[in-house]
Amino acid sequence: MLNKGVLMNKTHALLKISASALLAFSLSGCSVSPNYDKSVGEKNSLVIEQQMGLYNNESLDQYVKQVGARLVSNLDSPQFDFKFEVVDDPVPNAFALPGGYIYISRGLLNLMNSEDELACVLAHEIIHVTERHSIQQMKRSILPGITQLPGNIVGSVINEDLGNLINTPFAFSSSLLMANYSRSHETESDDLGVALAAKAGYDPMAMGVILTRLNHAVEFETQKETEKSYFDSHPYTPERVSHVDHSASILTAASLPPIHSNFLNYLNGLVVGNNPENGTFTDSLFLQPTMGFTINFPKDWQTVNQPQVVAAINDTQDGFVALSVSEPEYTAEQTAHRFSQYLEQKYNYAAQVNTIDLPWGASMYNVQLVDDSADKKAFINQYWLDFNDMTYQVLTLSTDNNKDEITSSATSLQPITNQQIATITQQEIRVVTARNGENLNTLTKRNDSQLSAEGVAVWNGLKGNAPLQQDQKVKIVVTQPYKK
Repeated sequence: MLNKGVLMNKTHALLKISASALLAFSLSGCSVSPNYDKSVGEKNSLVIEQQMGLYNNESLDQYVKQVGARLVSNLDSPQFDFKFEVVDDPVPNAFALPGGYIYISRGLLNLMNSEDELACVLAHEIIHVTERHSIQQMKRSILPGITQLPGNIVGSVINEDLGNLINTPFAFSSSLLMANYSRSHETESDDLGVALAAKAGYDPMAMGVILTRLNHAVEFETQKETEKSYFDSHPYTPERVSHVDHSASILTAASLPPIHSNFLNYLNGLVVGNNPENGTFTDSLFLQPTMGFTINFPKDWQTVNQPQVVAAINDTQDGFVALSVSEPEYTAEQTAHRFSQYLEQKYNYAAQVNTIDLPWGASMYNVQLVDDSADKKAFINQYWLDFNDMTYQVLTLSTDNNKDEITSSATSLQPITNQQIATITQQEIRVVTARNGENLNTLTKRNDSQLSAEGVAVWNGLKGNAPLQQDQKVKIVVTQPYKK
């Protein structure tokens, strides 16, 4: 999800977070001050925003914040200042970091049908924070989400600094900073969460409703593929739903109106699946319409698209291409010369700066290093390019066998055309109105829904193909042209 906003503000923030901060979740108890939670949460919130990105929808974002603020206002003496964000992740999920950082994915919002459901999920995560469950439960080891290049591939010339840079894009996945909560923690958050929701004026029975629908959605989706989901960190069992339903049934919700009476209006237009605003792949071609460029990666390589980097690696892990944004205060040429000077000063390695003239009129600046300390000679190349008021950086790793292919990829960065932008589409929610006597089969066909009638039933909490009421609002998924 190479994203301009994230890159402009936080290109190097992740690299500045020390390993000790990322692994700081190793406490087995809560014998430390709540200030520890705040520090750990703040530092790792940068990681979340780097790896997942925040969803760009101001009205929806403010709505989630309003619901969260109402819940927090009903806490007794809260120790933390809470922050609520919508992450740009298509996978249904909600999670909390220590210190009051609450995240809900657009993938989970897609499945919701009421403000009560949203409030119950946020309240559950709030309790994880107030009871400090993450601090108690986090594991010390953080495993790579996709893959990591072997450390010795860089060799003795480029030591730890560049090795870390090479490994960084593949070092984390969206679920690795989320605790796998124990059953007792989940039960406590369920019980106290529905109580908090009821106190804030929400129907506590909505927690069991959204848990059940989420389970049905996961079962429906996993017929096609297996993905990380909410239940990887919040285990689902029928007994859990029965327990939370029992806890909710003895509660009486405060008599308060919802913040907004038409919840589904806020989901209209919500992106489903991959968000082209963050860039999209067409085979090996990566198109970034908001930042205005394309780049060709080697065919059939494994790719990753995150807010701070888009990258590809081959199966043998001796080929690597990663595009990011460089330090904003220096031009491409200045950055190249600074890097060359850095290598000479720190490693006594002489690397000249090469100028590459691109077909569309721009110039790239390149520094190449050769590591022949291993059996297989490795070439590490850095390329810099000034484009649209930003300085792009391409980092590559290659061998004699794939050097030409990788060089071609690195130098393929160029402006996107209007014709290419016109080919980009996105899937999004559309809230439609049922006609008299209509069922889900006829409604989905009439509106050209990309989600099947069965899927629409799951997302809307409806039963099979029963007749719909006239003027009943139903969420479907449609394909729309991407608009900048």
